[in-house]
Amino acid sequence: MNSCKGFTLFEMVIAISIFAVMGVIAFTSLGMMTRNGQAVADANNRLSDLQFAVVYFSRDWMQVSPRGILNQYGDPEANVIIENDVITFTRSGWSNPRGLTRSTLQRVQYRVLDNQFVRLHWPSLDQGIGEEPIRVVLLDKVESMEVGLQNPLDKLVRVWPPDPGYSDGDPILLAIKLELPDMGDITRQLEVPNGVL
Repeated sequence: MNSCKGFTLFEMVIAISIFAVMGVIAFTSLGMMTRNGQAVADANNRLSDLQFAVVYFSRDWMQVSPRGILNQYGDPEANVIIENDVITFTRSGWSNPRGLTRSTLQRVQYRVLDNQFVRLHWPSLDQGIGEEPIRVVLLDKVESMEVGLQNPLDKLVRVWPPDPGYSDGDPILLAIKLELPDMGDITRQLEVPNGVL
């Protein structure tokens, strides 16, 4: 007579319990790996967005032009204006692939609006009455921006053009600082091209 041997009920309960515990551990580990992977992807995307914004600003600044403009009221404005941590300047090299009748110079402005680092530009260099700028968001989640020109004495000039009594020499660097809640302060210093101030 053949006797069949199998698992007892107690052995089955223990085996199922072990598999259940292993499954919970595996599921928890998989969830943690997924969250960590998403956090790394988000950080990489944020860094990429920051690099794009800084490069975009730097590219514009390296093409700053000495030409001032006429504002909507026909009053002359300097080629570079810094006031209340907003920088406005004229840049050259505005590409025109469609061959429109317009200047290759462009008036641009960089500022923080609604916690966004934005670039504004006007369709016309010398602005018409009621002409609205075109707004492009370069970076989200920006608490503030500080901008100024550093002179040879290492002083930061926060308003440009300066008061008539200014005598500390022509600025040599443009300093811009973005305050990001998740990355801290990001500071860049850019050379002031010759002959633009």
